[in-house]
Amino acid sequence: MISIGFPLIYRQEAGLLDRIGPLVAPFGKRPYVVADAFVRETYGARLEAALAASGLKAACDPFEGECSPRAIDLAAARLRDGGFDCVIGMGGGKAIDAAKAVRIETGVPVIVLPTIASNDSPTSRLAITYEDDGTFIGPRFMATNPEAVLVDSEIIVRAPLRFFCAGIADAFVTMFEAEQVVASGNPNFFGTQPTEAALCLARHCHAVIREHGAAAVRDVAAQRLSPAVDKVIEANILLSGLGFEGCGVAGAHAIGMALSVLPGAKGILHGEEVAIGLLAQLHLEGRDPAFLDEVLNFYGEIRLPRSLAEVGLSGTSDEDRARVAAFAARPGSRIHNMTRSVTPADVETALAWVASLDTDYPEP
Repeated sequence: MISIGFPLIYRQEAGLLDRIGPLVAPFGKRPYVVADAFVRETYGARLEAALAASGLKAACDPFEGECSPRAIDLAAARLRDGGFDCVIGMGGGKAIDAAKAVRIETGVPVIVLPTIASNDSPTSRLAITYEDDGTFIGPRFMATNPEAVLVDSEIIVRAPLRFFCAGIADAFVTMFEAEQVVASGNPNFFGTQPTEAALCLARHCHAVIREHGAAAVRDVAAQRLSPAVDKVIEANILLSGLGFEGCGVAGAHAIGMALSVLPGAKGILHGEEVAIGLLAQLHLEGRDPAFLDEVLNFYGEIRLPRSLAEVGLSGTSDEDRARVAAFAARPGSRIHNMTRSVTPADVETALAWVASLDTDYPEP
């Protein structure tokens, strides 16, 4: 059995926020918006005006910034109590995941409106949950992919460069993990074997990132929307999202997200975590030094972290790495999607190698 999932609508264009009403209207007349305080203050009035122009009346209650069970239950209760008939997740990955979790709890349609291209969550069925303190819990799953993913490229290009680079990292790891899952014969996020389409999307995502990533980073640094930026936005959000969900993930995500067990990891972006995780995965794969140097050089071009120090974890001890390794290699972890068996000791060795790296960024 093979399977893959897609959102009903993916639309990407400059200025889309101000024309969003007709795209939301088929899914509900009273949208409940999940967005953090910064996004509400920056874009809330524009969103409400665009929805009102199509006769839609939206409400937006505070989202505290962590996709935790407590925040999910609170938002779901507010949606039900207010009689809202769809949910819009607006902002970054955690607000979007919270909106998707609300859909899981209530069954209403979900529309995803990312304001940053920092990861590939918008198109997927997954809602990644955390404790209130930021410790990783795990995914919850919607029955289907989002009803609509609506991307305003003008908003994306004006967001801080760090988010865009993190999204490139999340996209860059997709092919490496997909190939591990396919080669090992393990199932994807639908519980089936990956389709050829999913693997092609993962590989094309990688090709787009390699060809256009460095130019796109330079353009976003100048807040300049360009063909390279548009291509990389699509890779970060759509190609990577379809590729990871349709194929699966492996060591990069398992190790990267396990960093959340360390107190100093709070504030590291998801893409930065998996960038570190990929370095550890490639070490576990036994890649030759020339290949690893090439990857590290590319990381430098697109401003990705190339050591634990560059994500603020320079003081990690052997005990810290053992905690991360134990979590990453626990039973049921997706690190076991790799083609080789992986023990906590293997992960400790890979993390020690990553900790030993010492690199400097070039100017973009």
